[in-house]
Amino acid sequence: MFIEKSKTALMQTFLIAYLTGILWLKRNPLSLIFSAISPFSLLFILFIVSNGRYLPLSITGSLVMALVGYGLSLGQDISFYKNEYKIQDVFVASPVSPITYMVGLAISQILFGLPALLVLISLATFFLLSSFYIPLLLVTAFLVWGSMSSMGFFLSSHMLHMRNVSQIISFVNVILAILPPVFYSIDRLPIELQYASYFVPTTHASLIIQNIMGIATPKEWSIELGLLIQLVYLVGFVFLAKVKALWREN
Repeated sequence: MFIEKSKTALMQTFLIAYLTGILWLKRNPLSLIFSAISPFSLLFILFIVSNGRYLPLSITGSLVMALVGYGLSLGQDISFYKNEYKIQDVFVASPVSPITYMVGLAISQILFGLPALLVLISLATFFLLSSFYIPLLLVTAFLVWGSMSSMGFFLSSHMLHMRNVSQIISFVNVILAILPPVFYSIDRLPIELQYASYFVPTTHASLIIQNIMGIATPKEWSIELGLLIQLVYLVGFVFLAKVKALWREN
């Protein structure tokens, strides 16, 4: 029974991803380019301004920013499908669960950014201390994408208007990808803000990538702590998406 349910959920997930992602990309392949503009634009600016000195940090920040953006933008898509196209009503009336719906749309969203992510991950891999750290890099990327997708789904489920969703998602994007030490070293912050930044999951994602690139990280911080914080955020927001997200409208 469990295996059959798992197979059904898997098929539903990939069907949703196909309908909302692959079909759209077949009709609008330029979406792949448009979705890559934001992270690569900042990477380009920082590369020019620093004469390439901060390229590893720039790549780290751009990768984390891209993952945050692709994850949170799931909230905008879900709100659009729910409020404008009313597609979510079809899935609500079907045996599809909220988590299956969320994962399917999250996969479709990551397809739009897949070329950009592959380039950024390849660039990050070039600066790693050893190829031994590639799995850790991929795990970190997955944790960021998963937690941000769950957060986007949860937030959008409580908003009734597209304008509100766009504003909130943009605000959260800045809070998670720009203000914390993602594009810059954490030691640039006062000690009080350094400790405060440890509550932000993207800080740990950036520190992990910086660490495996050989960039100095705080002595009181560790990779294990970074993975733990990100895992807590992932599990927490998946739980909120499953239990507290508004799936059916009363």
